[in-house]
Amino acid sequence: MRTYLSFSRDAYLVVIYSFFGWLGGNIAWFIVPFYFKSLGMDYSSMGVLFSLSTIAQAALLLFTGPLAVKIGYKRSIILALIFFMSGRLVQVFLPEFHFLAIASVLLGIGMALEGPALMSLLSEEASDENRHYLFSMNSAMGTFGAAFGTLLGGFLPGVLDGKNPYRDTLVVSIVFVLIQLVVISLVHPILDRKGREIKFERETVVKILKFSLPSALIGLGAGVTIPYMGLWFNRKFGTSLESIGGLFAIQQFIMGLGTFLLPALADRAGSVRTIVAFNGSATLLIAGMPFLPSFPLAALVYIIRTILMNIVNPIWDAFMMRFFSTEERSTALALRNLSWTATFGMGQYIGGVIFDRSLTMPFLITGFLYGASMATFWALFSKEEE
Repeated sequence: MRTYLSFSRDAYLVVIYSFFGWLGGNIAWFIVPFYFKSLGMDYSSMGVLFSLSTIAQAALLLFTGPLAVKIGYKRSIILALIFFMSGRLVQVFLPEFHFLAIASVLLGIGMALEGPALMSLLSEEASDENRHYLFSMNSAMGTFGAAFGTLLGGFLPGVLDGKNPYRDTLVVSIVFVLIQLVVISLVHPILDRKGREIKFERETVVKILKFSLPSALIGLGAGVTIPYMGLWFNRKFGTSLESIGGLFAIQQFIMGLGTFLLPALADRAGSVRTIVAFNGSATLLIAGMPFLPSFPLAALVYIIRTILMNIVNPIWDAFMMRFFSTEERSTALALRNLSWTATFGMGQYIGGVIFDRSLTMPFLITGFLYGASMATFWALFSKEEE
């Protein structure tokens, strides 16, 4: 555990940034579907708005890697926060569909700017040997923040007394964007260490594609079901908003604790085996979700599935960083994220259409795509294990 304590001041500031980002972000993530539902939208309309956000993110990810290198990681993150703030304000004060579509695009641009810059900034604060520990600590603290955010997302609508408590809850999430802005302003720029623009040599392109294909399959599968899980629990079992928020919070608390422990397991079993074992198990569970007869059982399975699926994300990122030099990382991450984001956006639209017709089929589609992703990842990287 000493490895977790040996990082720089800036590394810990980035971790704190992630905590507040996931806290506020998960308040919004949890409440937005219910907010849209209160505005009279059906699943298909929500799918359009969710897809616009991810399409905008995907389009911008083609450029944000080199842009982050040019203007600096810190400035890229600050610019992203401005877009986040603008998008949330539009959602709150201009709740007509065409304005909400604009807000979705603004949020997508913010996500495209933030992701590669933040992970590249964090990557520079660790060596290859302990990067998976720093990434895991960042993910764990972010997950704890997400747990608190989800808990607040389920709790606040019952406390706030406005005409639309869902909208008021969304206003609370905006406060945390301001906190993020303060925290990231304390981080020192790393202009002397940031990379140069990537050179698209054949070997580099092949490496990016190898990581992008499994990510694309996971993104498509996740988009079909995950944005609609809160509404699915409510519609299938009549579960209250508070219970759904509590369920998601419990899974994130457990996941945060597990994320602290996973690097030690990856050291022993190997990154590839750890990723395939955890994600592969989650595949079976998500496919069986619609056949479970009660909310407690479905809740337990969903908690386990989510932990298994997401707990290895920092191991994925740290494993990928081994294959790229400093000057390649931000663009490689952006293009890998593009593969996930583009297919996630497609999945969101497809899921919205299918959920209006069936509460079972989306889970089967997601299970198939997750399984295909793990088979592909094993085929590509099983021989690369250290």
